Amino acid sequence: MSLSSHLIATAGGSVPSGSQLWSCLAARIPGRRTPSRTWLSYLLLTAVLSVPGPGAQAQDVTAELPTSSEALERGSRLFLAQCSRCHGAAGTGGEGPALNRPVLHSAPDDATLVSVIQGGIPGTDMGGAWNMLPEDARQVAAYVRSIGRTAVVVLPGDPAAGEALFQESDCLSCHIVSGQGDGIGPELTDVGARRGAEHLRQAIVDPGRARPSAIATMGTSGFEGYLPVRAVLQDGSTVYGMRINEDDYTLQLRDDAGGLHSFRKDELQSIERDLEASLMPSYDGVYTPAELDDLIAYLASLRGAS
Repeated sequence: MSLSSHLIATAGGSVPSGSQLWSCLAARIPGRRTPSRTWLSYLLLTAVLSVPGPGAQAQDVTAELPTSSEALERGSRLFLAQCSRCHGAAGTGGEGPALNRPVLHSAPDDATLVSVIQGGIPGTDMGGAWNMLPEDARQVAAYVRSIGRTAVVVLPGDPAAGEALFQESDCLSCHIVSGQGDGIGPELTDVGARRGAEHLRQAIVDPGRARPSAIATMGTSGFEGYLPVRAVLQDGSTVYGMRINEDDYTLQLRDDAGGLHSFRKDELQSIERDLEASLMPSYDGVYTPAELDDLIAYLASLRGAS
């Protein structure tokens, strides 16, 4: 039984009083004889917010999305406040994929889109908007569908020329595309479906700022991946590489030549984490503006298996 359901049952089927809530919460906390009032207050607020009000009905996510101008305007404001950081103010993409297209790979229908907004997509940067009410999520979904009906912006550049440049620059020595290449860096097979054009540009000219976020790269160890780390040994020598795993006692790195290194933390002088850096070099000034457009057009065309 959920906490909110238990609270209602405790109150005889009605919304419980404050004293009933407090007594019930204190009794339900395992292993705590005298729980702190601060912690109980947090649980109390969570429980009250999850208790449905009188006459409340569950939202049907399979119902048609709202189409009124008021709903779309509110969906636009919610999107700007909670979604634009990753998807761009107009849904044109950024750290997250562009949403201004008719078909979304991870949300082919409206019910799935609402579900993704609320619950996210496990194993990706897309986290759920847990604090968004069901009707709010439906309004955001309606707004996303509305921008998907606008004309798609065609990127400058020639994807074929960009692919040739990608091959010439030996990018496959660190990245994998459709099974080809090495996996030191992020796989790019579907990068065009996950990243917007501006983020791709930044990843090429300023890769430290565009390094994949912790949400997408968090492994079972709970540590962010693709993070450059310098391990200083007891003799003063250093090993610099990309962290591939870390726990409370050990650290594993892969250097830029692909070599693997494993250390016990108590055998190291220090561990230096370069939070603003990337093992990928900057190509700012290496390519002409036209070549950069070609390379971005190619990367944007990589959308995985169709």
